[in-house]
Amino acid sequence: MITASPSRRAAFGRKSESYEAHAFVQKDAAQWLAEWLPNDAKALRCLEFGAGTGLLTEHLSKCFGHVEATDIESKMLAKCLERVPGVPHHVRDAWSPQTDDSQWDYVASSSLMQWATKPAETLAHWSQILKPDSRMLLGFFIDPSLPEMSKIIRGEGPVTWRSEAEWAMIFEKSDLNVTRMESVTHRYHYDSPLHFWKSLHGTGATVSQRLKPSQMLSFFRDYDAQYKTEQGVYATWTFCRVELCPGA
Repeated sequence: MITASPSRRAAFGRKSESYEAHAFVQKDAAQWLAEWLPNDAKALRCLEFGAGTGLLTEHLSKCFGHVEATDIESKMLAKCLERVPGVPHHVRDAWSPQTDDSQWDYVASSSLMQWATKPAETLAHWSQILKPDSRMLLGFFIDPSLPEMSKIIRGEGPVTWRSEAEWAMIFEKSDLNVTRMESVTHRYHYDSPLHFWKSLHGTGATVSQRLKPSQMLSFFRDYDAQYKTEQGVYATWTFCRVELCPGA
C-alpha cells in the first residue's frame, strides 16, 4: 500500500538542496496543472498544500491575489520563498491540517496526493476550509508510472500507484464533484540507470526496502538491458490533473 511515513516525509526535507536539480518531471507536471488555473482570480484566495520548493507556487502567485504556501518540511518552504519571495508560507501537515478559521476559494497541490495513505480523509479535511462555490485543483502521479522499475524490482518502487478510475471512485465517495479530469503519459530519458536512480533519490523518493549492493548491480544491469535507447534509458510517468468542487 502507499506509504507516507514520518521517515519518508523527513527524506523530502533532507533533499531540499538537491530537489530542484532532479525534479524536472515534477516541474513539467506543475506547469501542465497550471494550465487549468482561472484567468481572472486576483480577488480569490488560494491555499497550497505540499508546496515543496515552489514549482506550482510560482504559477499560483501569478494567478491569485493571495496565496499561502504550506509544506510539512520547513527546509522545503525556505527554498519556496527563494523562488517566490513575498508569498506567505507556513508549516502544515497536509494529511491532518489544523482547524482553519479562514475560508479559501481554492485549494491546490501538485505531486502530493499520490503519497496519501487515506486520501478520502485528507480530502474531507480540505473540504472543511473551502467556501461555497470553491474549487480544488489537484495534480498527482497515477498508474502507469515507473512500470519499468516496478517490473525489475518486483513492485518495490516508491509508490503503489492508484489508477485514474480508482481516484474517480475516491472523489465520488468523498462527496466531491469532478468538473474535469484528465491524464497524460510521458517517457523521460536518463543517461543511465544510475542517473535515473539518483534522480529518484534526489527528490526524496526511495524504494520501500533497501537494496543490497548485489541487488543494485542487478537492477542497473537489467534496466539497461531492457530499457536502453539511443537517448539513454527511459522511465514512464503518468500525471493526472483534476478540478473538483464540493458536492451539493
